[in-house]
Order: sequence, then C-alpha cells, then structure tokens
Amino acid sequence: MTRNFERTLKLYLWLLNGVISALCVVIGLALSVSIWLVVLIAIVLFIGLQWASHHMLSRLVGIFKRASIQLEAMQQADFTFQITPHFQDGHIARFERELVTLSEGMHQQKSLYNSHMLIIYQLIDKLSSPIWVFDEGSKLNYANPAFSLIYQRPWQGERGREAETLGLIEAGGQWQFSDHLLNTQWSLASSEFFEQGKRYSLVIATDIRRALRHQELAAWQQLIRVISHEIHNTLTPVSSLAQTLQSKVSAPRDEHALCVIEQRCQHLQQFVARFSELSKPLELYCHRVELLDLLISVKALIGEMYDDQTIQLECRVSECLCDPQLLEQVLINLLKNAAEANLSHTPKGKVINLGAHYQAGHVVITIADQGGGFANLDNVMTPFYSTKQAGQGIGLTLSRRIVEQHDGSMIVSNGLQGAEVKITLPS
Repeated sequence: MTRNFERTLKLYLWLLNGVISALCVVIGLALSVSIWLVVLIAIVLFIGLQWASHHMLSRLVGIFKRASIQLEAMQQADFTFQITPHFQDGHIARFERELVTLSEGMHQQKSLYNSHMLIIYQLIDKLSSPIWVFDEGSKLNYANPAFSLIYQRPWQGERGREAETLGLIEAGGQWQFSDHLLNTQWSLASSEFFEQGKRYSLVIATDIRRALRHQELAAWQQLIRVISHEIHNTLTPVSSLAQTLQSKVSAPRDEHALCVIEQRCQHLQQFVARFSELSKPLELYCHRVELLDLLISVKALIGEMYDDQTIQLECRVSECLCDPQLLEQVLINLLKNAAEANLSHTPKGKVINLGAHYQAGHVVITIADQGGGFANLDNVMTPFYSTKQAGQGIGLTLSRRIVEQHDGSMIVSNGLQGAEVKITLPS
C-alpha cells in the first residue's frame, strides 16, 4: 500500500480518539458510574472527537489543495488566482505568506518579461530587414512587415506554415533559401531563444546587394580618380597642341584632322566629367512631404513634354520622408524613360502607370510602361550602358544611388507589357 498522509493521519486520530474514549470508560467504572451511562458518554465523546478531527483535517487538506491550485496556476503563468491566508501565525501562516509572495514576484517578473518581449517585437516590426520566428516544429510563429518584401504578401496569412514551404532550409543551425537567386540577394543569420519554456528560432535576412554596391562604388570612385587624373593630364596638352597647329596648317585635310582631334579630346573630357558625377556624395535634405502633390507635379511636367502619353496616377500614400528635389529628379528621369520606351515600341504604348502605396511599413512607388521591357536586365544598372542611340547610361544608376541614399531600394523588372520600376522608401 502506498503511503498516504491523510489516511495515516486519520488512522492516528482514530486511535487517539479510541484511547481517549476507553480511558473515559475506565474512569467511569472506577467511579462506580452506571456502565450504560459510561458507554453512552464514551460513544458521544468518540463521535465528537472524530467530528473535530475530521473538521481540522479538512481545513488542513483544504489549505494544501488551494496551494496546489495556486502552484498549478503559476506553472501555467496564470496569476489571476491568489490564495487568501487563513492564519496569522505559525508554520502554516508562513507557508501561505511565502506562497503569496512567490506568486506576486513571479507575476512581476512575467509582467516585466512581457513588456520586454513587447518592446522586442515592436522593434522587430520597425526593422526594414525581413525577420521570421519559427517554433520547435519549424512552423512560422511570427514575422515582421518586411516579410512582404520577399513574398509580396502579408505574413499573417502564412502563420503556421513550415519553413520549407516558405523556401527556407535549415541544416546544422544554418539557414538558407532554397531559391538560388534569393541566396545571391539575401544573407541569413539566425539565433535561438526560449519563451515560456519553448524554443524558438529567429531568422534575419540582410540585403547583401546594397553592401556589394557600396564596395563596387568605392572601387569605382578609386578608379575614377585615377582615370580622371591621367586622362586630364594627357588630353590637356593634346587639345592645346591641336588648337595651336590648326592656325599653322593650310591643307583642309590636315585642318579637319586637327579639328576632329580637338573635338574628341573635349568629348572625352566631358565623358570623364560625367563619369565623375557618379562618385560624388549626395547631400540630402529630408522632411515630410505630401507625396500626392509631388506626384501630381511630376505628372503635369511629363504630360507637357509628352502630350501623347497618358499617365494614370493612383496614390494611396499621405506623406513620405524624402528630399523632394532629389526624389522629383528620380521620378522625372524614370517617367521620361517610360515615355520614350512607349514611343519607341511597335505598336507605340500610350499609357504609363504611376502608383504609390504602403507595403511592410514602407512607401512603394511603382512606374510601369508599355514599351516592351528592358532588353538586357543584367546590364540595366551598369554605368554608361544604354540601348538608346543618344543614351548616356547614367540615369538609372544615378536614380538608384539617390534612392539608396534615402535608405531605400530600387528594383527594375519586366512586366507583361513593358518595364516596371519599384522604388521603396521609409515611411
């Protein structure tokens, strides 16, 4: 038989009450009291003692039952239940007070932990990098709004999906995308944390394209400084000599040749000067701007330049944090490209879609034309690469630099009818 405190205590009390009743009988007989009266008194005494014992035992068991309920609630992090101490002194009273103190302390720690977790999740929501939180079964438990930068949809509809169905693979604590293209665009880092005894994995994606472009820009800047210096030192005396010789030669052929040399020297110097513009840092003056007003202004300007083009504007954004002059320059350049692409396509496109909306806590501006799309997406952002006969090949590169100086991004792609440009800016 297993040990049972209540049963053992009941047995001890029953024996004690029996002994007391038996002593009562012995004393009654010794005093020559009627045996029937002695037996009656003994029975009544035994029943009274048993009732008192049962009552005290019930109170004692009740205290431990309430303490058990309190402990179970504490294990479940439920602090709505709180026992009320029944005694003011003694070991039981101290036990109840310590249990209440423990519960209140754990409640305070839980509240503090919840406030810290709330701050952490609010911080995660504000971060521009996509972040996933997976449970022990690798199922999505939480994500921040930047989730839609990769999946083009809110994360709430994907809650509970396994990581593999979201294109994420975990092996040996290392996470990566199953899509090779995404692996070339994003770097994944992960860590683990515990919440309410459960293990969670936190995965953060970092856009490595911007970091690579910063390194590329630094290399370009160094190269530009060297090339500009050498070409300027070489072309200046050549151009000066060509001008001097033009006044001394009489043959038209020689004069034309020297004129061509001078023109090509000037053209090359202008080329290097334009090339140097890409390496100069931009100075931003950002403030809150009514985006609709800015888009209407740009639309009116492009409408005057290309009266045969229709710009369909849809703006669902109120304000945008930006440098209005630089952003206007970017939009004018992109809308001009869209209009020229429409006019050069067969059949000619007539509509340019210009829109703005919120996505993942960012402002997204989209421009789409009907010009057939980019001929070579791989080189579209390469400086001085252009498929236009008179193109200089710096418009898109400079536009992307301006956008990235705003802590944003610019992505170009081909849509169903033409090219699409998406600009993402902090809201």
